[in-house]
Parts: sequence; structure tokens; C-alpha cells
Amino acid sequence: MSWWFVGATVVSGAYSAETKKKGAKAQADEYGRVARDTLLTAKYNIRKRNDESKQKQFSTYEQGARALNQVAVEGQKQQGRIIAESSGSGAVVSSGTTLDVLMTEAVNNTVQQLSVVDATKDAMQAEARATKNANEAEWRNAKNRSAQLDRKAEMTKKAAQDAYTAEVLSSIVNAAAIGAKGSSSSSTSPSLDANDAQKMHGAPKSTNWGRLKKQWNNTKFDPKGNKGLFDWYQ
Repeated sequence: MSWWFVGATVVSGAYSAETKKKGAKAQADEYGRVARDTLLTAKYNIRKRNDESKQKQFSTYEQGARALNQVAVEGQKQQGRIIAESSGSGAVVSSGTTLDVLMTEAVNNTVQQLSVVDATKDAMQAEARATKNANEAEWRNAKNRSAQLDRKAEMTKKAAQDAYTAEVLSSIVNAAAIGAKGSSSSSTSPSLDANDAQKMHGAPKSTNWGRLKKQWNNTKFDPKGNKGLFDWYQ
């Protein structure tokens, strides 16, 4: 068997291994790309969530400010009604029962305003806390997912390199075995010996090949006769 064929076998095996390696490497690169995109997506979502949370907190603040103003205005109106009623009845506003009523109304109105402020602050803090927790959870999951994909990419690359090396070595070993087998078959191919020649042409088994060769050199063979190659030797 030609060593050219052996070489072609090795090249073919190496090309096949290289093709598979490139395919695996492309898959590993894809894992790496998805890992990076996972982190980028998480950052985008966190930034967007923060913006939305700020808008919600600002909206809550505006609602609280309007509610606080309404409570304050309502308290002033209520005090005005109390004063008007006291003045109409001839009571002294700056002392006695009228003053107690005004003080009580002022305290109640202040409590209502403080309640609005506390409720507004609580709502804003709850929104900020929920956003913070959501961001932390998303970033943690994104980092874990990205790390998994990175490990998968590295494992894929390593497996591809190992498979490439194994396939190339296997191609070389197989090609060498084929070449060695072909060389052995050529060197051990059967050749015609004296006994085989004797059998083919009907010569007696006792015929000596050396004597036959000498006779052939010293004797002219008659091509017109009916004698075989060994008939005239007898």
C-alpha cells in the first residue's frame, strides 16, 4: 500500500478533527457571549427599574404634598368656622371654651398632617426597598447564570481540545497500522519456487532447479515441437 494513501488518511483525520474543534469552539464562544449578555441585560433592567422607582417615589411625594396641603387648608377652614361661630355668640375667642376648641382643632389637624407625612415617607421607603431587593436578586441570579455559562464555555473548549488531540493521534496510529500492514503484505507475498514451477509444467519432483537453469542455458528450445518447457529436460 502506498505511503501516499497513509499520508492522505492522516490529513483527512486531522481535517475532520479540526472541523469538529472549530464547531465546539464556536459553541463555547456562544456560551461566553450569552454570559456577557446576561450581565448586560441585568444591568439594563436594574437601571430601568431604578428610573421607574424614582418616578414612583416622586409621584408618591407629590400625592403626599397635595394631601398635606389639603389637610392644612381644611384645618384653617375649621378654625375659621369655630371663630366665626364663637364671635356670633358673643364668646371671647382668646379665652375660655372657644380657645380650648381652637387648640384642640389645631392639635388634631397637626396630627393629621403628620400622619400624611409619615404615610408618604413609608410609601416612598417601601418602593425604594422593593426596588433594591429586586435589583439585588436580579444581579445575583445574573452573576450565577453568567458564571455557569463561563464554566460551560471553558469545559467545552477543553473537551474540544482533548477530542481534537485524541482524534489526530488516532488517525496517525490507524494510518501507521494500515501502512505497516500493507508493507508486510507486499514483503510476504508468495513467490514461485522450484516445486511450484515443477507442478505448473509437469516436471518431476526430483528436478533440481539449478540443473534446470543450467540446461536451459546450454540447450536450444525447439518452439515448433510439441515438447513442453520441461519435456526436453528429461
